[in-house]
Amino acid sequence: MKTGKVLGVLAMSAMLLTGCVDSMPDLTAEQSEMVAEYAAGLLLKYSRNYDYKIASAEEVAEARAAMEPSSENEEESSTQNSEEVPEEEETITETSSEEQLPEVEILVGSADTDFAAEMGIDDVILRYQSFELCDTYPQESTGFNVSAAQNKQLLVVHFDLSASPEEDIACSLFEYGLKAEFVINDSISVRALSTMLPNELIFYMDTIAAGDIVDVVIVAEVEGITQADIETLTMQLSSNTGKCIAKLK
Repeated sequence: MKTGKVLGVLAMSAMLLTGCVDSMPDLTAEQSEMVAEYAAGLLLKYSRNYDYKIASAEEVAEARAAMEPSSENEEESSTQNSEEVPEEEETITETSSEEQLPEVEILVGSADTDFAAEMGIDDVILRYQSFELCDTYPQESTGFNVSAAQNKQLLVVHFDLSASPEEDIACSLFEYGLKAEFVINDSISVRALSTMLPNELIFYMDTIAAGDIVDVVIVAEVEGITQADIETLTMQLSSNTGKCIAKLK
């Protein structure tokens, strides 16, 4: 019976391919593929050497899983690859400590001490003049001035700033990064304020005419002390070129 069906299919195929070409209907590409698959299926189905059966859904899933690489294998391979790549060694850059600036200690009593020279500031001369305690500075000015906070006073330290007697000097002390701190009676420490006064030493920028002397100041704020109470006054002045400690009183 099986042999007869196979012979019948072959006979129909032969008729389509030979004598009946003129009367064979035109088939689309999809229809041709269907006919070819049906014929191949019949040949295999009735072949003695072919074990024909319909695969279950589980068998199909197992076959697909066997053909596709598992995600576990992919993770293992990626882990192995990551372990094989040598990690870059961390480079630790040690930051060297700031260089110690030269420090000069000046004792009181020398009116000729040039603080500009001691601090490495060129072209100008800076000498200590005096200090005072007040509520407002400048006291006589009707323009810009600085006032002390409640229950405090201003410590105003005056300096004489002069240039060469032969020529005018464009002075820019701001570029030196000056910082000042005062120690009163070896126990009270106060730092200089940023007052924006035009004659403030730390931020002074102006042209000094040849032979002129300019009054420049450093201002700090103190509390609970009078000028008569000040027995000693020490100044610590530093810049980006040097450091100076001077006992002003």
